[in-house]
Amino acid sequence: MKTFALTSALAIALGTSGAWAGEYDCLMDPSLVVEIGSAEAGIIQSVSVQRGDLVTEGQLVAKLESGAEQVALDYARARATDTSPLEIAQSRIDLLANEAQRAKDLGAKNLLAKSVVESAVSQHQQAILELRQAEFEKRLAALDETRVAAQLARRDIHAPVDGIVITRMIGPGEYVFAQAPIIQIARINPLHIEVFLPTDVFNNVKLGQIAKVKPAAPIGGEYDAEVIVIDRVFDAASDTFGVRLKLDNPDGKLVAGIDCKIDIGG
Repeated sequence: MKTFALTSALAIALGTSGAWAGEYDCLMDPSLVVEIGSAEAGIIQSVSVQRGDLVTEGQLVAKLESGAEQVALDYARARATDTSPLEIAQSRIDLLANEAQRAKDLGAKNLLAKSVVESAVSQHQQAILELRQAEFEKRLAALDETRVAAQLARRDIHAPVDGIVITRMIGPGEYVFAQAPIIQIARINPLHIEVFLPTDVFNNVKLGQIAKVKPAAPIGGEYDAEVIVIDRVFDAASDTFGVRLKLDNPDGKLVAGIDCKIDIGG
């Protein structure tokens, strides 16, 4: 692999001098490479990006066919917004409240049997409970709408990071299994600089230290990078240890996958 080749080449170049001076070979890598999959299985309806396109975090990059899910959402939304059960229950309460009051008035005058009065009051109380049940059902319908909307949203695939599209594995009309990769994206801001240094300079490298990075042609130039990782396990075969630096690349001028030189001991 390229990392092992770089380690071997560094071991030969460094020799046994252990000098803390000069430049060391390094490699500029993406800070993150992700393969975007789908949370649901289904047929790809559209893929809106191509290889080489820049994408931003949250951008819609692909969609699954979702006709059935959209119908389910429309149904759930119709149930959630329907207020007729509440209106019917409230009308029943108003009607039975009047009847219960008349029954109480007549009962107080001994013009109506006590059992009839109690029945009218009971019906009114039952209507109040029916309104509460209707209110509960409406809350459940709203929650169901949220659930179905979330299921529909899972069929939209968004970029999790800013970056550049490396590969598009699947196109429209193809079937994708859940979590199968669809698009590969590399984050190139920041870049990671990978370098192997001789173990005898281990104590000279500190987190937060700034080094000069010189990308190979045709990029060229000189840039500041910050040490963010220092390996705590040495490579005994080459007598080296790995260091990772962060190189900001906000305008995307620098590319990943290119060799470079680094002056970390200046």
